[in-house]
Amino acid sequence: MKNIAALQSSVLTGKNSSFKLQLKLIEENWSRGNFHEEFYCTEDGNIFGYILTLNNNDLISAINLYIDDNANITEINSFLDECFSQRNMTRFCKYFISVSLQSQHFDHLFGVIEKKLDTKYREEPSLFKHKMFKAPLSDPEDISVPQGYILGPLQLTCADLIATQWAEDLELNTNEDTPLSILRSTVLANINERPGFGIYKEEDPRLPVAWITMYSGGELGMLHVVKEHRRRKLGRVLLREMLGALRAALGEDLQTHCFVKSHNRGCQDLLLSEGWREQQYNNKRMYFHTDYLSQLDK
Repeated sequence: MKNIAALQSSVLTGKNSSFKLQLKLIEENWSRGNFHEEFYCTEDGNIFGYILTLNNNDLISAINLYIDDNANITEINSFLDECFSQRNMTRFCKYFISVSLQSQHFDHLFGVIEKKLDTKYREEPSLFKHKMFKAPLSDPEDISVPQGYILGPLQLTCADLIATQWAEDLELNTNEDTPLSILRSTVLANINERPGFGIYKEEDPRLPVAWITMYSGGELGMLHVVKEHRRRKLGRVLLREMLGALRAALGEDLQTHCFVKSHNRGCQDLLLSEGWREQQYNNKRMYFHTDYLSQLDK
């Protein structure tokens, strides 16, 4: 396996849609954060790649893997040695790290990854028990915003509101500044670098009563409607607006996806009614540092 020059998203084939989408966002400058990409090729011509997402402290917070559909187990193991090298692992975020991949060897890959993480990081399903849904390829139909509301882009001034709600959804302690500051920085990047939409009351358009953003990996997220404004199709409006903006800007062949908490039947029903389809397995797992988990138990 040899290191090769970076590839463009247009040449990637197979079922690795999440990797291709993130690479496309980087190419289009929709993800202006700190990323590092590496690509490899085997003697048989099989292609591998990974994208590292680095936080403000230059630590790795996420890894997205590209695995050739024709790869064998020996090639996969060699690639994982490159991706989870000692050099990379010493730069992992001290709170958590997400690993994304799509492959027919899903179980084997995560089995090897968990061994490489040893005891420093472990999966904690109670903190990330989500289902994955993939968007339809058809264009969403136009839908009107209900009377009394305004649809518009999210502003940076909304970041604190969205981050605080996100922390509550994740059941994190909002009194701890460090985890909240990590969420806030992610929200700011989502608003500043990619499309994000909010719905505002006409009588008070300062802060949104519903919102949706897009992560650097291309998945939609943070969809939320304030309780007093639910059952008015605000979530449906936001979902179609975001999907339409993505397809218009990046092309119709790229499929986005999202992750929904397993117990959130309302959001799951919304996605299914909009033509989204649940995937057989999540392409992302969250691994939390054991020191961080011990702090949560106190």
